[in-house]
Amino acid sequence: MTSLPSTPETGDASSGPAPSRRRLLLGAGATAGALLGSLAVGSGAYAAPGSGTHTAPARRPRRTAAHDVVVTADSVTAPARVPAGPVSFRVSTPTEGGMGLPLVQVSVPIDQYLDDLTRMTNAATPAEAAAAAAVVERESVNLGGAAVQPGTDATFSQILWPGRYYLIAYDFDGSARPVAHALTVDGPGYCEPPEPVDVIRHTPSGFWVPGGQLRASGTHLIVNDSGLLNEAVLLPVRPGTTAAEVDAFFAALRDGTAPPSYPITGGAVGSPPLSPGRSARLGLSLPPGGYLLSSWITSSTTGRPRAFDGFYKLVTLT
Repeated sequence: MTSLPSTPETGDASSGPAPSRRRLLLGAGATAGALLGSLAVGSGAYAAPGSGTHTAPARRPRRTAAHDVVVTADSVTAPARVPAGPVSFRVSTPTEGGMGLPLVQVSVPIDQYLDDLTRMTNAATPAEAAAAAAVVERESVNLGGAAVQPGTDATFSQILWPGRYYLIAYDFDGSARPVAHALTVDGPGYCEPPEPVDVIRHTPSGFWVPGGQLRASGTHLIVNDSGLLNEAVLLPVRPGTTAAEVDAFFAALRDGTAPPSYPITGGAVGSPPLSPGRSARLGLSLPPGGYLLSSWITSSTTGRPRAFDGFYKLVTLT
């Protein structure tokens, strides 16, 4: 998790002080599985008295039923148990400014993990932030999740093996200790995940989005091939925003100066961090237009948000 600059209340940043910082996404953590897909279910055989051996008819997987989750700054309302296999969560929040909800598995006690996340968020220097980020990455596996705004829900899907997971509530506007909701995965599920309409891929050199276009409504397949912990967060931008304007914006933030203009016009929605080699599916319905696809996770090398180091791309939602 790190800081996301908030829109100046009046005018461009060049007409006043540097924009304030809004706490953004998300820690680290995460899940089981490999690429999302249908789990293979073999057909069984049974012996019917007097009729020999018969093959049981194959069942058709049903679409994954989404579990409703409501996240606020101090609570997560969600199921305590879900079946293994493809699982979907429909996430909403009433919290002004938005909330992040990463899904994680951790190798340390959950209280220790939350303390380390808080230490990373509140680090005083980039060196301290980088060191804290490295600790958080070692302690967890990230399976994505959802970043949502009031009135803008998201549905994320992941394949979950049996075990213990946590949904972590993160307030974009604060630096308080996050809240964790324990999730037990057990028993067989018999579902298939939603079909994606497009692909967002993290690569070592940045985001790969064919043609720079995504569907405004539908399920995005997000694949992290970057070798790094990374997010996929969408922020609306002013009509006519150019790549040069975005480059200047991030260069100024990296240097700690006021950007010459502020292209971002709204709050963050999208995917919290995915660990390297992981994938997830995220369903969104957003207004068409220009968006900044970006990763704000704290780099364990530079201590800065990865977006400051070039992990962003202008895209168009159609």
